[in-house]
Amino acid sequence: MFSRRALLKIENIAVYVILVMAVSLAVFPIAWTVSTSFKSVGEYYTYPPVWIPKNPTIANYTYIISTAGLDYLRNSLIIASLNLLLVLGVSIPAAYGIARFRVGGENLSFWILSQRMLPPVATIIPFFLLFRGFQLFDRQITLLDKHLGLILVYCTFNIAFAVWLLIGFFESFPAEIEEAAVIDGCSRIGAVLRVVIPVIAPGIVVTGLFCFIFSWNEFLFALILTREAAKTVTLQLSQFRTPTKILWGEMSALSLITIIPILVIVVFIQRYLVKGLAFGAVKG
Repeated sequence: MFSRRALLKIENIAVYVILVMAVSLAVFPIAWTVSTSFKSVGEYYTYPPVWIPKNPTIANYTYIISTAGLDYLRNSLIIASLNLLLVLGVSIPAAYGIARFRVGGENLSFWILSQRMLPPVATIIPFFLLFRGFQLFDRQITLLDKHLGLILVYCTFNIAFAVWLLIGFFESFPAEIEEAAVIDGCSRIGAVLRVVIPVIAPGIVVTGLFCFIFSWNEFLFALILTREAAKTVTLQLSQFRTPTKILWGEMSALSLITIIPILVIVVFIQRYLVKGLAFGAVKG
């Protein structure tokens, strides 16, 4: 029989082994992409596989920079950033109204969430027909291959998700503290801006991050509703294919460039993530 101390040591070792395996599985695709991005064409299909290129090259990155690769990255940044601002601008007051004043009754919050359950593919054709051209003040407007078109489409999905998340954060904030601020002379809007939002800021940051990542990674709507002017980086990643080969090096280089903005954002807001995901208490 093992002693209690021996069993605890075995348990710790097993936990570390599982964690190492999980981290290895998560890191392996990124490590392989980094390696491939510096390889020459002849090393893509080498067997056994080459982890460290014999003659590392930055030709793949040069190709991305010299072509329109960074333009697609800029398009994604514009669309995801403006979508984030619009979503939070609509979702924060909507969620506050539902959480504090029960606007729409008890079932409105679930109805809002149910909009997120709609399969996106079911809305592609209606969006395409709408964006292809519509009349507005005697002018023909088209939103195909426009940044605004994708921003509005992503809002239809992100707003429902953001409102549902933010309702929980607003409900977690004690109404008594907000009422005390109003008694002390704050207006209702002032109490929200000066008291409520600073406390639930981690929750807002987490909600915004989820919405940004959805817009950044989305592929299906970008494929149907854009051509070249508003093409996103995720769409471009699928097009490194020629009739005779796949441009693995160029694809890997752009993949790494695509990851960088998300990594930078996560590093800067890291301290808010755990607070936001575990939000439920108010600091005194």
